[in-house]
Amino acid sequence: MKALRSFAVAAAALVLSSAPLAAQAAPSAADVLAKYVAAIGGKDAIMKITSIKQTSTMQVPAVGLTADVEAYQAAPNKMASKSTIPGVGEMLQGTNGVVAWDANPMQGPRLLSDKELAQTLEGADFYGNMLYPVDRYATMENLGVVDFNGEKSYKVKLVRKDSGRMTTQYFSVTTGLIVGAETMQESQMGTVQVSSLLSDYKEFGGVKFPMKTEVNMGANKLIMTITNVVINGAPATAFEIPDAVKPLIKK
Repeated sequence: MKALRSFAVAAAALVLSSAPLAAQAAPSAADVLAKYVAAIGGKDAIMKITSIKQTSTMQVPAVGLTADVEAYQAAPNKMASKSTIPGVGEMLQGTNGVVAWDANPMQGPRLLSDKELAQTLEGADFYGNMLYPVDRYATMENLGVVDFNGEKSYKVKLVRKDSGRMTTQYFSVTTGLIVGAETMQESQMGTVQVSSLLSDYKEFGGVKFPMKTEVNMGANKLIMTITNVVINGAPATAFEIPDAVKPLIKK
């Protein structure tokens, strides 16, 4: 009988000692983001990059449209893109870190302001958008594991400190990579809901980039497929204000 009681006590102790292993606390949002940074190559590899040039194709299946896109990014907060659409012309978007623009043949050139400007400048935060430094966010919260597009993922809510813009990011539990995101985006037509799927990661210069992004913006879907990434390949001239936009800038 005494031996039986001893066995019961030992078994109970084993169950109690194993309980934390069976029900481990979910990682914090900061831990999930740190795993992502490590998964794409790590901080040291990222900090060796000062600019990026990407070439890609953009498809809008609903209207049968295909465009060639050249996109540039540079530290600390510059970006620019040129989309060439057959039969339409060139669409230019970007920021030199101070002003931001949007110029296309259908609506003409314009300078971005207010929420659109703030959103564009945040999107151009070169290292912030790869390293996810804590100081960029007012709040960061891991909402737990969900099934996102067939993959177990951590659902992380991020609120930017400067703009208050909230983004929900989905990080693969297995790989640590971002597999999707949801946010509200400012546009000339107002605020629209945007969701994206990221896949087909490939390494360039020691850092992994998603080669395919499927974006759903309202009722519209577009598919971006990157064909090449050139590390430290963006010339300074890529971020010059387009001639069509210059007259809009007040002296």
